[in-house]
Amino acid sequence: MLHKYSQRCGILQRTRLRDTVFVIAMSQLPVTTSTADGSGNFQFKGSMDRYACLEGQKRESPAAERNKQPILDVLLEYLPRSGAAAKRNGAAAAAVAADGMSSGPRGRPLLLEIASGSGQHAAHLAAALHEYDIQPSDVTSDLFGSIAAYTVGFSNVMLPPLLLNAAAADVWPRAAAAAAEAATATAAEASDATDTDAASFADAILCVNMCHISPLAATRGLLRGAGAALRRGSGLLFVYGPFTVDGRHTTDSNAAFDTSLRSRNPDWGYRDVTDMAAWAAGAGMEQLEVRDMPANNFMLVFRRQP
Repeated sequence: MLHKYSQRCGILQRTRLRDTVFVIAMSQLPVTTSTADGSGNFQFKGSMDRYACLEGQKRESPAAERNKQPILDVLLEYLPRSGAAAKRNGAAAAAVAADGMSSGPRGRPLLLEIASGSGQHAAHLAAALHEYDIQPSDVTSDLFGSIAAYTVGFSNVMLPPLLLNAAAADVWPRAAAAAAEAATATAAEASDATDTDAASFADAILCVNMCHISPLAATRGLLRGAGAALRRGSGLLFVYGPFTVDGRHTTDSNAAFDTSLRSRNPDWGYRDVTDMAAWAAGAGMEQLEVRDMPANNFMLVFRRQP
């Protein structure tokens, strides 16, 4: 099936071959619209002034603005770095880097962000992780304009964002791997990209505030798919958000929010850190850490086993 993703400004159009369009669960809430709807899919070439209209498509998530630096701080402790940056890394990153930095399709390590939302995280990561390629994705193309507006100035952000279904664990790793390969392939090579082996194409995967505002199948699919997509022995999965611990909420406000979510959609709600570890283990990953984060959130860190 042929899908065309057109730039909202009417400058460029990208044609992509796919059997199906895949969608990644939910984007971060709440998101406030600053101006126009930013739907669309993007491929950028030429001078930056041609994309001035993107500025008006930015949407701001106050939660993303607050948590982007604490999230980055955790990633900096774990992600292998090259050159001078590596010297600033802690012991955790050194252990993960024991087998050396991996290379994605562009000869650089690849970080896939699932449920990118407004694009604020992708831009913040790109600014700090110069040696990594950042691949954003989201539930629909509704926020692709915002993602592009935040990240268009970064050469290490792979645009357009991907549409993937986290619940389709047997499908999304292969689709994401094919898209990564197609980013630098010729047109002829891209036509064969759908047959790319999904195993070991990503060095890291980040998912922020998705699990509690999406069906359980999306969380299970995220973990099972990550077990297929991450590089063996070194690939890292970072999952950020609110969780219960041993079946209990850590605060009364979290309990109230969880109740509110489930009243809006019975398929939504907090997941438990113990269940997350068990599901990850079933997908071939080991849990490295459960870290307390600001505003009663957690960062769960997993590594794919050899």
